[in-house]
Amino acid sequence: MKISAIFLSLIITIAASAEEKPSCCAEKESSAEAAGSVYQLDAKWTSQQGKELSLSDFKGKPVLLTMGYASCQYACPRLVADLMAIERELSEEEREAVQIVFVSIDPERDTPGKMTAFFKERNVDQSRWTGLVGNDEAVLELSVAIGTRFRKLENNDFAHSNMITLLTSTGEIAHKQEGLGTAPAEMVAALRKAITDVRKSN
Repeated sequence: MKISAIFLSLIITIAASAEEKPSCCAEKESSAEAAGSVYQLDAKWTSQQGKELSLSDFKGKPVLLTMGYASCQYACPRLVADLMAIERELSEEEREAVQIVFVSIDPERDTPGKMTAFFKERNVDQSRWTGLVGNDEAVLELSVAIGTRFRKLENNDFAHSNMITLLTSTGEIAHKQEGLGTAPAEMVAALRKAITDVRKSN
């Protein structure tokens, strides 16, 4: 898979603006992202159940998406906790209308089995949560498209953005929640609007 010119230019932009040593737990980071739907990206991913997927397979429902890695000991468990906090604000009917996607930035170590164990340890509902593992190019292309930054460290851990991105049912970015432990009210409001928009279109 070749990275398109628009995403290559965004990679250069992000690299040029990145700090020398970004923190894995920074509250907020500047970002750039591509316009349009992330569902135009044609990379193939593998879910925690071992199923091959494309991002476009999530079309039809709003998606809460974050990027991290299963070996992360601090930021990623807190990102999962933040996603669960958003879930708790929703009714059961609203929860059923939303998909949650955790994309690994560590394809070298993260396997479908490791993603399953990561989810089980945190007691997430895997009927709504999907963990995706892809190759390096797929990870880079998606990270640029949604404005997430990450960098592998010498100890094989990662410095990365702490961000939850809301995608509309057609894959456009509707809202971002940045930082750890952020109050979910704004994201919940944006998510409910996205759910309502889907219902109106059906």
